[in-house]
Amino acid sequence: MSKTHAPPPPPSETTTELDASEVERDVDAQEPKRRWYRRWWAWLLVLPAAALLLVGLLAFFLVFASVPLPEDVGARATVLVDREGNEIGTLNAEVAREDVDLASLPEHVPQAVMAAEDAGFYGHSGLSPTGIVRALFENVKAGGIEQGGSTITQQYVKNALVGNDRTFLRKAKEAALAIKMEQRFDKDRILEMYLNTIYWGRGAFGVEAAAQTYYGTASSDLDLNQAATLAGIIRAPEALDPVDNPEAADARREVVLTGMLEAGWIDEPTYDATVAEGLPETTLRKTADLGPNAYYMDAVRRELSTLLGDDAEMYRGLRVTLEIDPALQELAQRMVATHTQGQAYSGALVSIDPRDGGVRALVGGPDFSEQELNVAVRSPNTPGRQAGSAFKPFTLAAYIADGKSPESRFPAPASIEVPSGGDGTAEVFNYSRTGFGELSVREATASSVNTVFMQMVMETGPERVVELAHRLGIPDDVELPAEPSIALGTGSVTPLEMATAYSPFANGGLSIEPRLITRVETEDGEVLHEADVVQSEAIDENDAWIVTDLLRGVITGGTGTAADIGRPAAGKTGTTDDYVDAWFVGYVPQLVTSVWVGNLDNTPMEDVTGGSAPAAMWQEYMAGALEDEPVEDFPPPDLSGKSAENLPPPAPSPSPSPTVSKGPIVCEDGSPADPEAATPCPIPSPTETTTTDLPTEVPTATDEPSPAETGSQESPSPSPSPSPSPTDASTETSSSSTQDDPTEEPSPSPSPSPSPSPSPSPTETTTDGSG
Repeated sequence: MSKTHAPPPPPSETTTELDASEVERDVDAQEPKRRWYRRWWAWLLVLPAAALLLVGLLAFFLVFASVPLPEDVGARATVLVDREGNEIGTLNAEVAREDVDLASLPEHVPQAVMAAEDAGFYGHSGLSPTGIVRALFENVKAGGIEQGGSTITQQYVKNALVGNDRTFLRKAKEAALAIKMEQRFDKDRILEMYLNTIYWGRGAFGVEAAAQTYYGTASSDLDLNQAATLAGIIRAPEALDPVDNPEAADARREVVLTGMLEAGWIDEPTYDATVAEGLPETTLRKTADLGPNAYYMDAVRRELSTLLGDDAEMYRGLRVTLEIDPALQELAQRMVATHTQGQAYSGALVSIDPRDGGVRALVGGPDFSEQELNVAVRSPNTPGRQAGSAFKPFTLAAYIADGKSPESRFPAPASIEVPSGGDGTAEVFNYSRTGFGELSVREATASSVNTVFMQMVMETGPERVVELAHRLGIPDDVELPAEPSIALGTGSVTPLEMATAYSPFANGGLSIEPRLITRVETEDGEVLHEADVVQSEAIDENDAWIVTDLLRGVITGGTGTAADIGRPAAGKTGTTDDYVDAWFVGYVPQLVTSVWVGNLDNTPMEDVTGGSAPAAMWQEYMAGALEDEPVEDFPPPDLSGKSAENLPPPAPSPSPSPTVSKGPIVCEDGSPADPEAATPCPIPSPTETTTTDLPTEVPTATDEPSPAETGSQESPSPSPSPSPSPTDASTETSSSSTQDDPTEEPSPSPSPSPSPSPSPSPTETTTDGSG
């Protein structure tokens, strides 16, 4: 029997209407999707995209077919030339490259490198899809090539052939060659080529050179901790050098070890033990050139790595034009070596042309073969060294910029209490704990009187001093404490930074960017970098000449008489607590020179002040450097717009003196003083002042010039009453940053206030060892 199917029951009217409505909506919803190709504007988007894709694929395969694989990668000497175009040296690999077999390396060496750079190396064919997607997202967001997503194979290709241009064309070429290379060589061979050619910093190409450079050992003897540290710095070798940046290098080392743990290459106990070891001990950087230019070239190497972005590029046959003056560089190196010979302390010297910022000489130690640490641009474990009273000109500049006159007067007690550390206070002393009655700013500058400068910084505001110091040339990333102690140089700075920040005082208020390098070009003449002279107004021109006028008094009759070179010059001594650092920073219109001496381990020196060894080194260097230069003077300052404060009324003198009568105050030239005027007495030119012939900066009690003899106005004789002192010098409270700051050694100093006790003889004069 055949089966028959009964027809389905007829749908109800309501069901039919609902189904028809749903079908109609579905058709309407799908219609645009079905007919997008009929819309003309859609083709305006599709056709260009398709054409671009086609061109890209065509270019990719053309590159793939026509560009040969690189045979090898290595360093080519980069030539360094001076301002006149004369070759002065080359940047070579510091340790000769020596290729090693992959099988000769401990397995943790390649594993560490893969954990750092390409953990999936053995699982891809030259390109990492996840890395490409991640990099593409970041690059689209940035509007250009910012992230590579490169595999080890791509990195080898980039270094061997295509260079570091951040373009999409370069990335396409790199990808094509990476695939081609994976087809030609097996994975072990590619990894071996990479390890033998990658740049590891310090001029070292290849793992063998890196092992020798950082640890003085063969690559086959590298332990796990050393291998992880080396692998971690591949990404940015100069910036992550364990000596220069131990914190960053240690962080990268832990990242590598974590990657090895996650990949199963080390177990957890090994991971914990290796992390706990900390950074392995590394050698300081070396250089192939141990001549007089060694420290300058070390600084150039650092600047090149910043300019080029890819550290290895600096060894690829470039021509680099420098601002160095070879004659000044040789003289500077000889001066530092001579003045530190036989001493425990080291030294540094930097000379800058304040007119264009060119660094003419840079020496960071007595001998690069014995001291590889370049103190001119860095210090061990700290950004720099404390400047002591060499920082006072920045307080002085802020005070003058506020419209104050250098003839303003302040009490100069032996000690003064100032705010410190939030709600705390600190007691600051003058050198030798001596009080000086009342002094003008001019007198206090020449004799470096701490208690006067503490009052000035309190009046001006430490924040203002910090802000102005940065404007003058201390880099913004150098942290300076916005506390009263900043007047005494408690911020850490380098000799290069100090020479830069003094330059506006020499050139009429214009800050300058220091330049070691003026031009970088490739072998075929392509200019990669060209430095312009960068200037901006840091302080008013007349204010700069006022500061200069005051700093001239430091040399002609103050703490820096040992720096006198027989021509107009200005400068400032500086000595920090316990003689740890000693400075002299000074200038003429053509040249600014900063000198520092101190022990590398921050231990105290024996009675070395800024007015002794640093001033003597500065004097001898500048005398030689300026021998063939014309004598130039600074413009005279105009004080008419400055208001003098705390000027005393005329008062009778208690006893006759050669310059003060019992009647009105008489100036040095015999004319009557006008105490109501901004400048009661004419200000003698520093070249006309009287200096004393003291062999050191320590004052004697029997031969101390009066303030008038330091090149300042005459003041009335002090009252027999004791000097005002906010605190008693016997109640010593406090802070190492300001307590008994040796920041200066007034020699000669203003006459102290009269005391009922007789003045001690020279043999009885004592100091507290603070500089």
